[in-house]
Formats: sequence, C-alpha cells, structure tokens
Amino acid sequence: MIKNINDIAKTLGFKILIIVILGLLLLIPMSFINGVVRDRIRYQDEAVSSIIEPVGNSANIQGVVIAIPYLNRVIDSETKEISYIKKYIFYMPNEYNVEGNVEVSSLSRGIFKAPIFNSKLNIKGRFDKYNAEIFNLDENNNTILYDEAMLILGIGNKKNLMKLPNVSVNQNEEIQYYEKNINISLNMFSNKFLYTISRDKILNGFDFYITMDIQGGNSLIITPLASENTFKISSKWKDPSFTGGFLPTKREVNNDGFSAEWNIASFNTAFTKYWTSDENANRVSDNEYLRAGDENSNNVLVSFLLLNDNYQKTSRSVKYAILFIFIPFFVLFLCEVLSKKRIHPVQYILIGIANAVFYLLLLAISEHLIFNLSYFLSALMVTALTSIYIGYIIKSPKYTISMALVNALIYIFLFGILQLTDYALLMGTLGLFAVIALAMYFTRNVDWYGENN
Repeated sequence: MIKNINDIAKTLGFKILIIVILGLLLLIPMSFINGVVRDRIRYQDEAVSSIIEPVGNSANIQGVVIAIPYLNRVIDSETKEISYIKKYIFYMPNEYNVEGNVEVSSLSRGIFKAPIFNSKLNIKGRFDKYNAEIFNLDENNNTILYDEAMLILGIGNKKNLMKLPNVSVNQNEEIQYYEKNINISLNMFSNKFLYTISRDKILNGFDFYITMDIQGGNSLIITPLASENTFKISSKWKDPSFTGGFLPTKREVNNDGFSAEWNIASFNTAFTKYWTSDENANRVSDNEYLRAGDENSNNVLVSFLLLNDNYQKTSRSVKYAILFIFIPFFVLFLCEVLSKKRIHPVQYILIGIANAVFYLLLLAISEHLIFNLSYFLSALMVTALTSIYIGYIIKSPKYTISMALVNALIYIFLFGILQLTDYALLMGTLGLFAVIALAMYFTRNVDWYGENN
C-alpha cells in the first residue's frame, strides 16, 4: 500500500508519467531546431539571390513581334473637329526557332552556391506579309504608317543581355536599333528593344536572324509565340530540369550533359496571331498566368540544378523527432526495469538532449559535407555518446550494446525514409507500428502493479 510521496515516486506508473512529460518537454527545443533549419534555408535563398541578381536572375527570352503604327481618325461629336490618335497593329511570326549551347558554372557566396550561365542564342524565323484584310483599317478612315513599322524584341531583364542583340533580315541585311523612346503598350514583354523595319519587308514578308549573348542564373525561360516554334538547347551541365508548360519532344541527358528539343504549335500557346492596341487579346495571357497559379505555365523552362537538398532532408528528418525522443526513452526505461538499476530523470533528459542535438549536428555538418556522410557522422557521434553513457549508468555491456543497436536501427530507419519521398508516409507508419509491437513484446511480462513482490 502506498503511504507517502516517496512510495509514489518509486512506482513504475509514476516513472512512466515523468518520462512522458520529459519527452513532451523535449519537443520544445525541437521546434527551435526546426526554426534554425528554416533560417538556414532563408539564408541560402538570400545568398543565391545575391549571386544571380547581378546577372539578371533567370533569363527570360520573351520573343519578337511586328508593330505597325496607324493613325486613328476621330471626329468630336460636338465640335466636329477631326483629330488623329496613333495606335498600333501587332502580329506574330509564322516561324520562331531558338538554338543555343549553354555554358553553366557555379558561383559561391560563403558556403552557398548558385548556378550561373552564359550562352550565344541563335534565333531565326519568318514573318509572313502583313494581311491588311484582317482589320480593314484603310476602309475606316485610318492611315497605316508602314514606314514607321518596328520589329520588337522582348526580354525579361535587361541585365541578361551581355550586349545589344544583332538583328538582320533576309540575306544578312542588318536592321538598325531604334534609339528613340516610344511608348508602346505591350504587356507581354517586360523590356522592349525596337528595330526599324522597311515597308517592303512588311508588305512582302521576310526572314529574320537574331544573335543574342545572354547571361543569367538558375534557369533559362523561352516563350513560344509563333505559329510554329522549335527550340533546341544543349549544355555540358548534367543535372537539368525541364518544367514550365511544355516538356521536350526529344531529350538526352547523360554524364556529358544534355540536349533537348521542343516543337510547339500555335494552338498550344497563349497568344493570337494579330491584335491591335485597342484590343487586349494578348493581354489575356497575363490573367491566364494568374488563374493557372504559375507564370511559367505558357513557357519552356530549363533549370540548372545543384543537387544539394540537405536543408530539405534535414527539415523532413525533424518531423520524426518524436520517435527519436520516445524510443530511446522507452529502451532506457526497459533497461531500468530489467536491470533493477534506478535511472534519474536528469539522466533521461541528457539522453533526450543528445538525440535532439543530432539534428543540429546534421544541419551544421551537411553545410560542408555531402548529406549522406554528414548523416553517418552525426548518427555515429550520438549513438556512441548515448551508448557509452548508458554503460556507465548501468555498468553492463549488455545494455550498452542494446542501446547502441536500437539507436543504430532508428537512424537507419530514418535514413531509409529520407530516400523514399513517395513512400515516406507508408514506411513511417509501418515503422511506428513495429515500434508499438516491440513495446508490447518486451513489456508483456512486466509486473506493473508489483503484485509478485
């Protein structure tokens, strides 16, 4: 019969309650460790941004269009005065081909790295002759200014250009960059480069050739906007990612690099062939991006990956921290029951803290070594520390080996889960079930109420 507080403190039930409370309290520092992981991820993002921002971030080649100005005749309904407003007709090329070999390297800022690249892009295509019957502007008292027509080249960030693109038509006839600033509303292009184009080219159609020296970081983005689009991108970088709204029709990736080709028809793009500045036909694409939730849903996107997901794996591992706290506690409790050697709650706390420090060790070491080696070193250090400590407490090699074996098994189990992204939930659940089954097995003969004393 329990007579005083000391008798209560000696019962197994009270010890289990203390262990559960200690385990729950140790989840508090785990939340701080998770916060440290998030901070390091943020620092990494900031470092990567500081590396790629000077080269223009991702290089976005937005395409080419023809702009033909026209004077819209307006008569005031009250004064009957006649005025003219300059507006524009826009139309897309029939063919649009982009080809380039991308040279990628990595730059470091402290311990963080980011891929940067440069490339000479060869862009060619064809504009058919302007079809005046599309809008019948001549019949509506409008004056089309063919002599002021322009070819407009669009790019996401001017920093991506290493020099002014060279544009030529037909048989190597170079056309001039238009220095004058003209306010043309064309929302599909973030930055516009204007080139003069003659009346003859507009009325008869022409082939165009563009050479563009670009730089950037992380990814190359190309927008398909013609009736027929063909993109061919290659590089010696062996870890590409093909995303965006279109996957390559052909690809080859090996240790020597990659090559990929896209063939995209006009009905798969977000743009119309002809429109005017009065219309918002191709401005709809901006809304489509918002509805899709991805501004690259109508682009080809090639990313150059640095396969370093240490922070993501560490963050995922923290989610299983409760197992790394309670399983060693459970094993330590069994050692206490079976060896009849009392273990103080402070000693439970030290074991729990040692297992919590595993995540800080993993985070810190993985910033300098590959993740698998970092994981092995962190697990080895914590397993050796806790096992030797248990050996000193209980003074039995059997329990030292038992603790080392249990720690090794749970670290191996966690490592397996981190490699199985798609099956992590299944493996984690099965592992938890196995732990419960083992707990039932090893405690099946425990005299919880002391009735056999």
